[in-house]
Amino acid sequence: MGVQKLAPGTYFDTKTPAFGIRVGKHRRTWLIYKGKSRRVVTLGHYPELTLQEARKRAYTALGATEAVKATITFPEAVTAFLDQDRWRPGSKRVLTSNLRKFSWQGQLARITHEQVIEALDWIERSSARAHALKDIRTFFNWCVPRYLATSPAVGIKMDKQPSRDRVLTDDELKAVWVAADDCGQFGVIVKLLMLTGQRRTEISSLQWDWVKSDRITLPATLTKNGREHCFPVAAMVAELVKSPAVTGRDLLFPVRSTAAGPRAPSGWSSGLRMLHKLSGTSGWTLHDLRRTFATGLAKLGTPIHVTEKILNHVSGSLSGMALIYNRHDYWAEQVAAMKAWEERLLAIVT
Repeated sequence: MGVQKLAPGTYFDTKTPAFGIRVGKHRRTWLIYKGKSRRVVTLGHYPELTLQEARKRAYTALGATEAVKATITFPEAVTAFLDQDRWRPGSKRVLTSNLRKFSWQGQLARITHEQVIEALDWIERSSARAHALKDIRTFFNWCVPRYLATSPAVGIKMDKQPSRDRVLTDDELKAVWVAADDCGQFGVIVKLLMLTGQRRTEISSLQWDWVKSDRITLPATLTKNGREHCFPVAAMVAELVKSPAVTGRDLLFPVRSTAAGPRAPSGWSSGLRMLHKLSGTSGWTLHDLRRTFATGLAKLGTPIHVTEKILNHVSGSLSGMALIYNRHDYWAEQVAAMKAWEERLLAIVT
């Protein structure tokens, strides 16, 4: 019987018993049961993913046979790598972007050390090359021993990256704030970054369910360190999230719809170029706003452990033994710091 004619239920492959398909009312989902706990891992959906392609992914996920190892292509292996349920959405977006810089189409096992070096040499910016190397190395390490005996990226060194120390001046903050008024929802995101010090993916991915009158709570699946993070909302932030540019019903900043629903912004270059031009500033990134925020709090006399609580840092003063035993959230101190920074920023931009 064809897959499209199956009645609702779960069906398993006779050749690979851990591989099957779950037929629901609206979609058909390929899946495998993995490990002793029989954890369910989804592989994709029919008909976008055919039976042949789904079975190959199942072989990959369950532990490839020698035949699969010999024939699997680089794109197929990348798909299996990205389909793991270990990735947070933000991490997966970055990995996908960096792995797209490698356009090999042939068999994975035939990629050589020299080809990896050549592909990296085509990436112009040193920082982009370093990030691409980090992720392609992670990918090849995952392939060992699934599909490869050794990684072709072994021994390739990253370019030494100078640590950034860019902090915007008061004049630059004012120019950027004023220019952001002409940048729509991107401008609102930038203002929220200036006010809160959070990461760009965290602010751009905000959902209304996370926003309360006095705080915003980010789920562990979104944050860089995998910890739920709550930070105070002061008056200017509360006004911004209710501005006309914030139009989404679930996401505050939806930019386009997909089959799975609206997606948060992910491309930043064009918006940042526009903001540089309108503000007459240059040489800074969105992450520099986070550093500027932390520096501003330091100038206001905010203790470093309070700043790290607001930034959701688990290194520095709130790491190791201090992180384990000091469970105080310093909420009153965080609120005071956010209010003080709003007052300071308001004085700068007006």
